This record gives sequence, structure tokens and C-alpha cells, in this order.
Amino acid sequence: MAKERKQSADWNIAVTHYLTAGFAIPFLVGLAWFLIVRILGLQLGVIMLYIFSLLLVVIAIWGGVKYSADYLKKTYIIKNKDRIIKTATIYMVVLVLGYYLISFYMVRFRGGLISKTDLIYTGISIPIRIFLFYIFSKKYIKNTEEIEGGMRQI
Repeated sequence: MAKERKQSADWNIAVTHYLTAGFAIPFLVGLAWFLIVRILGLQLGVIMLYIFSLLLVVIAIWGGVKYSADYLKKTYIIKNKDRIIKTATIYMVVLVLGYYLISFYMVRFRGGLISKTDLIYTGISIPIRIFLFYIFSKKYIKNTEEIEGGMRQI
């Protein structure tokens, strides 16, 4: 028997979506990438490292959104996908930008320097990450009615 879907507030579904697709999956993919590079002792130049990292961002966000959309479809009654997607994207913007601003501040606070390459990579990767999260979410998250062929679940 199929699991009963829950009715939940849009903000709660958005938090679940962001934490799964925008944080947990990309974190795990990044951790795996880091471990592979360390274990294999790969010596990549900075530019190649950033290129591979950007490719992993694309893969991680795509996979995370796809996984999250499947989970949301099985778990929640989704009535307003657009509101959920916009809210989750706002969470992502605030938390990702907040993280990088705090990180850069802490580096500067401790007397360190931030390289221009790091700034350029961050300036490129953040908008790409947010844009992909939004676009993939629009593609994969569906209202419950769309999934069930017009039948409403009450």
C-alpha cells in the first residue's frame, strides 16, 4: 500500500526541498569529490580544480533536485509548487550568500587574503548554483494534481 501523503505548510516543504537538494546532496557530492582527490593524490591546477568543481555543482544540484522532487511527490500534498520553489530558492540565496560572506569575513578577520581566483570562482558558482536550483526545481517539482492526472487528493 502506498504511503499516505501529508498536508504541510509550503514553507515547511520548501525547507525540506532546500535542505535536501540545495545542501545535503551537494555537501555529500563535494565531500566525495574531496576524498577522491585526497585519496588518489590528484594534482590538479587551480583552474582545472575549479572547472571540475563547477561540473560537480551542476551534477549535485541536478541530482539533489531530482531526488528531492521524488521524495516530495511521495511524502507531501503539493498544491502550490511555484510558492514552494520560490521560497526554497530564497532560503538558498540567503543561506549561501550568508555563508560566503561570513567565510570571507572570517578569513579577512584572521588576517588572511582571499585570492582573486577564489572571488571569481565564488562569483561564478553562486549564481550558477542558485539558477540551476530554481530551473531544475521548476522542471521536476509538480503539484499533486499534475501528478495524479487531474484528481485532487483531499
